[in-house]
Amino acid sequence: MASEKHFGHIPPFPDDVPVISMNTISLAGLRLGDGNAAQRMLAACQELGFFSLSLRGDSLGEAMMEDIDQLFDVGKDIMNLPQHVKQQYLHDIPRSFLGFKPLGHAKTETEEPDRFEWFNLGQDGLMGTAPLQPLPPLVHGHLALFTSFLKHGQTLLTAICSALEAQLSLPEGILMSSQTPTKPSGTVIRLIKALASPQAEDLRTSMIHHTDFGTITLLANVIGGLQILTPGGSATDEGAWRWVRPQPGCLIVNLGDAMVQWTGGILRSNVHRIRYPPGQQRYVDRYSLAILFRPEREASMRDKTGGDAAGDVEDGNLTAWEWEVKKAMALARGDAVVQSKGGKPRKGLD
Repeated sequence: MASEKHFGHIPPFPDDVPVISMNTISLAGLRLGDGNAAQRMLAACQELGFFSLSLRGDSLGEAMMEDIDQLFDVGKDIMNLPQHVKQQYLHDIPRSFLGFKPLGHAKTETEEPDRFEWFNLGQDGLMGTAPLQPLPPLVHGHLALFTSFLKHGQTLLTAICSALEAQLSLPEGILMSSQTPTKPSGTVIRLIKALASPQAEDLRTSMIHHTDFGTITLLANVIGGLQILTPGGSATDEGAWRWVRPQPGCLIVNLGDAMVQWTGGILRSNVHRIRYPPGQQRYVDRYSLAILFRPEREASMRDKTGGDAAGDVEDGNLTAWEWEVKKAMALARGDAVVQSKGGKPRKGLD
């Protein structure tokens, strides 16, 4: 997350809401080869699909926290650009996921319009793998900062994947071999703005429940609103949802469907959603910053463990880009996504 300074000017997260129990893993420990930290991370990736990653006490983590602090301020300015400016840089799914997603363009579970916007900045353009996407001048002025954040995130991704490979007895580098930063991919930096919820009719879902379809997501936010479905719970049961309490100096890390696919269901990609912020936090807009890592576009989606996950044969024959477009179009249609008991994503409601 951002440092304490961004938490000091917001209403406090309330103590009377149900909060998910989440492992906190030390980035310093992972990077130093701490076996206990790696084992606890693997357990979190198998049981919940989410963990909190402490950035403190590590040079990479401290550098990333500095980037996050600056990008929270920059991100607010970008997400509050005039609508006529945003209209010039809209995304065009499925041809392109880059640019602005307007407010209300997707549906929630109740068929009501969503309550969030996002802006996607592609890794390919920042790394020179593809031409830079059309960008507002405000974004152009901060490309060095976005690039720094992305590169720090890439190093962090490598540390997480290396630890998972060792814990799962996979060949060294096999998870990163399909996520090379200099090869075309759908990896993006995402800025998100979810609207404040001052009225009773605003107290509903802002973003429909879903699983991420990439490999790993790194999320920073200071306002609550993210909720995780408890393993084995039904998405239609409000009692099965738990809030995530943002913590200064920590990132929220969650696994995406690609990691489930590549490990034959050994790892978990859990269902989550953006709800209205709890307590007095509902009265302020919620800004988030994330990197959504995705496989190289031409990467195979076959199981990397040497197995053949039942039911995933069709998806295993797709390239990563084909697979992502298939999932994105389902999400755009408002198809709900839930977890089977084995951890593999499927459509429909329990």
